[in-house]
Order: sequence, then structure tokens, then C-alpha cells
Amino acid sequence: MKRTLIFFCMSGLVLSGCSSIGSREVPKETAPADWHSQSEKAPVEAQTPEQAQRAAQIPWWTELDDPLLNQLIQEAIQSNPDVLTAQSAIREARAYRKQARGDLFPTVTASGGVGSSRNHDTDVTTDTYSAVLDASWEPDVFGANRSALSAADAQELASQADYADVLITLSAEVAANYVALRGYQAQLAVTEDSLKTWQETVQLTVWQQMAGMVTQLDVEQAKRSYEQTLASIPSLRQNIIEAQYQIAVLLGRQPENLPDGLGKSAPLPLSPESVFLPMPADVLRQRPDVRAAEQRVVSAMAQTDVAKANRLPSFALGGSLSWNSTNLSDLFSVGSLVSSLTAGVAQTVFDGGQLAAQVEIQQEVEQQALLSYQKTVLAALQETENALSNLHNSRETYKALERALNTSLLEEKLAIIQYEAGEANFTDVLDAQRTRLTLRKQSIEAQATELAQVITLSKAVAGNWAMKQAQQQNQAQQHQTEPNDVNQSGDSSNANNKP
Repeated sequence: MKRTLIFFCMSGLVLSGCSSIGSREVPKETAPADWHSQSEKAPVEAQTPEQAQRAAQIPWWTELDDPLLNQLIQEAIQSNPDVLTAQSAIREARAYRKQARGDLFPTVTASGGVGSSRNHDTDVTTDTYSAVLDASWEPDVFGANRSALSAADAQELASQADYADVLITLSAEVAANYVALRGYQAQLAVTEDSLKTWQETVQLTVWQQMAGMVTQLDVEQAKRSYEQTLASIPSLRQNIIEAQYQIAVLLGRQPENLPDGLGKSAPLPLSPESVFLPMPADVLRQRPDVRAAEQRVVSAMAQTDVAKANRLPSFALGGSLSWNSTNLSDLFSVGSLVSSLTAGVAQTVFDGGQLAAQVEIQQEVEQQALLSYQKTVLAALQETENALSNLHNSRETYKALERALNTSLLEEKLAIIQYEAGEANFTDVLDAQRTRLTLRKQSIEAQATELAQVITLSKAVAGNWAMKQAQQQNQAQQHQTEPNDVNQSGDSSNANNKP
């Protein structure tokens, strides 16, 4: 019997070294060789390896060269609830991994007790003392526990990628709202200056009408232009308030608790001459949302392996050491020790197809994760292509409006000269002024739109920096909470590592 038990135990130890049922990789999506929307006129440049390394170290928004924007985004990264939630999700995933890792090791429990019994015939009281040390272990013969650990590894990596995605999305939202705010403030400043000009024009036309130089129609047209300009101010002020409140909330503040510097007007950030653009394959490899989707496929594959392993036999080893004595001083003596060793095997014979159905369920979950991954890849390519096209078109629009604005300034001067010379009507002057105001506001709006497209493109390709930040955050959390635990590098290659 003893030899049989030892043989059984050794067999379990040998089998536990077997590899897991599954050994698969996520099918890689093929990336195009180049961007379809990229052209010689597009304000982008191919990213060199040196620039890629620099982009991983320097936040993308620093290219806009706005110190206040830098400060706002840094505060948002520190205080935004979405960032804090993503950090918590990383800690949660790490705890699940620790739990899955613990299933690979034996469980040891200790207990002790003391009792007293009395023989009423002899009136003798006997005290008894006991201590028990139990150990149990289920050898991971078919890899169920290791597959569960692989799934937890992948989920932790996915949570890190989610955190990186939050950083990119948040920084882009802060930057976009900041640019919108500066655009609204610039439009308001132009409108208020124009309002003063229209007010002076109305007063001038009234005097000229009294002198018989212009008609009442000219006066009414000037008043109409003044009122139209005045009517556009409330909506601009409302847009400014909403942008300010949105920025405050993104920073984790109460809406009315505005950061310093937002209440005063300031110029729009300068748009960079060009944006460095990685190749499509590099963008897909760096984007956090793609990496998160990929790791969820890895996790689903591992869970399928767990379901398959659960259909196979399970093994159990156990042992105990117990001490019993009537004297506490002799409790741990050799004579008080009793040891035992057990081994067992179990196999589900009939369960109405439940375990087989669980395998089918996990296979469908795996398929859904794979389709979601493919969808994420396509969406990433589409987002980048759209951003490229929009940036090119918005920059062309801004340049055209700037040329039109310069033309309108000359047109206004000529209209005034011709009117003073009696060669044009006052209506021509009013039309020229209205055109100049409209084009000036459109030019500011186009400049803000171009900057917004720079932000959108940067968001689409800034995954390298974000993943670097996520890895640093993960390492910092590990150093604080579990300095002796196994370190995760953040690379998807260790999703199937053994502990």
C-alpha cells in the first residue's frame, strides 16, 4: 500500500509538469504598407526610429508649446476620476492574478485544541492537548490552473492598456476643450471690437443722415449690422462658459472651480508645421485599445483551455501531522505524533453535458473577443486615416480663409476710399465691413478646427507614449504594494509565462 501511494504521488508530480492543453497565438491583423490619406501636401512626416524613441518619452501635447495646457493636462492625469478608476482596475487585475497564482501551490492549515474530561466514578479529570497540521494540493496535471493564470496575466496587461487609453483620451479631451475655449475667446474679442466699430458707424450715419449725406435706409442698415453683431455675443459667452466648466470637470474639479488662467483670453496655441506619423503597423502595435483587445483574446483563449481541462480527471494529494498528549509539555514529542498521507483521483462521469457546454460557451466568448479585436484594428486604421484627411483639409481651409481675409481688408479700405470720393454707396462700406467680420471669425474657427485635427491625429498615433506611462505606473504600483512579487514587464509575450 505504501509503495502504491508513493508511486501515485510521484506520478502526479511528473504529470503536473506537463504543458497546458492550449498553445495558441492571437492571429495578427495585416496592416497596410502606408497611409492612403497621406500625400505630399499633407502636413505630416514619416517618423524615424529616433523620433519614435523621443515620442515615447515626451508627451504629445508639448508640441503645441502652451505652458498652461501642459499644466492642465498634468493635473487631469493626477486627479481625473477615469484615470483613478483605471488605476484601480490595474490593482484589481493584479489581485486576481495573485489569486490564480495561489492555486498552483499547496494549501496548509494549522489547528489546535485543548479539552478536559472527568471520570465520575474515579473523580479523575484528564486534560488533553492537540495540534494538527494539514496540507493539500491538487497537481495541475492538465494545466487548468496554469491556463487560469495565463488568463489573469492577459487581463492585467489589458487593464494596463486600458489605463494608457484613458491617458490618451483624457489628454486629447482637455486639449480639444482648451483649443475650443481659446477659439471662442478670440471670436468674442473680435466680435466685441466689431460691435464698437458698428456702434461708431451707427452714430456716424445718424450724423450724416441729419446732414443729408446719407439716407434713412443707410442708418437702418447700420443699426441692423450692430444688432446682428450684438446678438452673436451671448452664444459665444455661453460656449466659453461650457468649455471652462468641461475643462474643470476633466481635471476632477467642481465646474465652478476654474483653474487659473482660463478666465482671461489668450491666443490659440500655434499649430506645428507637421506631425510625425508612424507607419500603420507601428500605430497598431502601439495603440493601447488594440493591445487591450488583443490581450482579451489571449485571456479568452486561456479560459477555453481551463474549460477543456475541467473535463479531464483531477488529482489530489493530502497529508497531515497531528499531535495529541495529556501533558502540554509533551505535546510535540515524537511519541505524540501521528502522520498520514492520502491521494485521490476524480473524474466526472455524467453531468448532463454541462462541462461540454462550458467549453462551447468559452469558445464563443473567444470568437467574440477575436471579432472585437479585428473591429478595434479596423477602427484604429479608420480613425488615423480620417484624422490625416481632416488635418489636410482643415489646414487648406484655414489658409484659404486667411487669404480671403486679407482680400477683404483691402476691399474694405477701397470701399471707404471710393465712398469718401463719392464713387460708391455707403452700403458698399457696410457690406465690406460685414464680410471682413465674418471672414475674421471664420478664420479663427478654422484655426481652432485645424488645431483640433492635430489633436485628433496625435491621439490616434500617441500610443507609444501612453503605453510607456502605463508601464511606469504599473511598476510604481508593484513597488508600493507587492515589492517581492513577480514583476510584469507589460509585454504581451509573458501572458503565458509560468510562475
